[in-house]
Order: sequence, then C-alpha cells, then structure tokens
Amino acid sequence: MDNLIGCALMPHPPLMIPEVGKDELNVIKTTVETANQVAELLKESNPQTIVIISPHGPVFDDSVTVSIHPRLRGNLANFGAADVTLGFETDNLLIKHIIRNCQRLGVNLLELTDDVAKNHRTSLTLDHGAFVPLYYLAKAGFKGQIVNLSMGMLPYEEMYTFGKAVQAAIGSMDKRVAVIASGDLSHRLTPNAPAGYNPRGAEFDSQVVAALKNADVKALLKMDRNLIEEAGECGLRPIFFLMGAMGGLDVETVKLSYEGPFGVGYAVALYKIKGKK
Repeated sequence: MDNLIGCALMPHPPLMIPEVGKDELNVIKTTVETANQVAELLKESNPQTIVIISPHGPVFDDSVTVSIHPRLRGNLANFGAADVTLGFETDNLLIKHIIRNCQRLGVNLLELTDDVAKNHRTSLTLDHGAFVPLYYLAKAGFKGQIVNLSMGMLPYEEMYTFGKAVQAAIGSMDKRVAVIASGDLSHRLTPNAPAGYNPRGAEFDSQVVAALKNADVKALLKMDRNLIEEAGECGLRPIFFLMGAMGGLDVETVKLSYEGPFGVGYAVALYKIKGKK
C-alpha cells in the first residue's frame, strides 16, 4: 500500500480557525499545534488526493454518502467568518473505484448528486466537519483533489468495512492518497459542555485515546454501548472507518494528542503506513 501515504484523525471545532477562535486558540494550543504538525507531515508525503469523512454532512440511517460534484466549496459563514473559504476539485476516478468496492463488500453508499441533494433538502457544500481539517491541509500547502464522504448511522462493523472498501479502492489506483477521519469525542466532559455534563464522558475518551494509540479496533468494538451512548460523541463511526482504511496494514502512530477544555474531547492522531502485516 505504498500509495496510502498516511491516515489521520482530526477534530473539527470551528474555533480551531483563527478568524473564529481568536484568543481561544490559546486554550487549545496543543490541539492546534498537533493539527499543524499532522498537516505538515501529510503534505511532506505529497498526497494527490485526500479522502475525508465527516459526521456533520448529510447523515442517513441506512447508508454512507459520497459527494458527486466536480468542485466542492465551503466557508465558515455560519460561524461568523464568511471570508474564510475553501475549494477543491473532486477525484471522480477514485470515487468510481470506491463505489465499485462498496458494491463488492455490500456497503450501502449513496451518491450525493445535485438532484439527490435537492430531494433530501441538503447541501453539497463542505460542512465544518470536513472544512476544519481541510483548512489545516490547505494551510500546509495541499492543492490536490478530495473525496468528500459522510458517515451513516450504520453498525460500527459496517463503518469498518466501508474503510476497507476505500482502502481497496486506493490500492487499485496509481495515486498517492491520505485518509482523514473528522470527529470529536465526548461532548459531555464539563458542566458547561454543549451536551450537558456526564461523568462517563471522560471514561469514554480515555478508552478511545488508548485504542487510538495502538490502532486497536478490537478494543473499540468491546466498548460498553451504554458508555458510548452516555458520552455524547460524534467521532466513533469516523474512527471505525479510519480503522478499516488501515485494516490489515502495519501502521505506526506518529502523533497523538488529546485535550477537552471546552467540554468536548479533541483527539488528533497520525498514522504512518509501513506496509502489509
């Protein structure tokens, strides 16, 4: 898998963007610094395409989605920074390979075209879950193509299989690709947290970070489902997708950081692909 040049988990609070976060960037200094390092290291490997999955795009109960449009754009107008914009060309060839491998592995993948987006009253613009990590990649100098995916409310095992389908698609192309899962951990870490406080939020985050350190998907599968429910997270399904994208490969954890000062857990992880196990 020489063409899978790296995989990463990145959080997506809009306050990671200077025009939004302003002085609050100092409060999440570790997260910002690690995100910058991850972006720089990925860029050094010269990816031609970045595959990114977000939990904040159009989320369906029975399928994952892929955005089908020649060029995808986004901004942070909803967060008071309309002038912060991004635009990327879509890698339609890689999308075709992903669709083919999803069909082969039995993953229900919805192609989000203009018409489908209108029918479901959703948008093809980059949501903030995709925008924030891509902002850091663009800042590091990435100017290639993207594949924009959205998670579905599928079983964790199926999200893992979706990652395997993407891994197979990447392996069938002569192109250097990075895979990024966008997701935050518990939203219930402190009394002023966005989803309210739950003492089990920190327990959830601790278990997930330990699993991320070792790229241990079995530990994630063994997690107590009540704990997951009480944590109020948005990143677990993208993480299972990420584990699938690395499934069967020999990976090394290059970077890992975690903090949650605003009541939401922000984990950043970068994995180097060393080859097949």
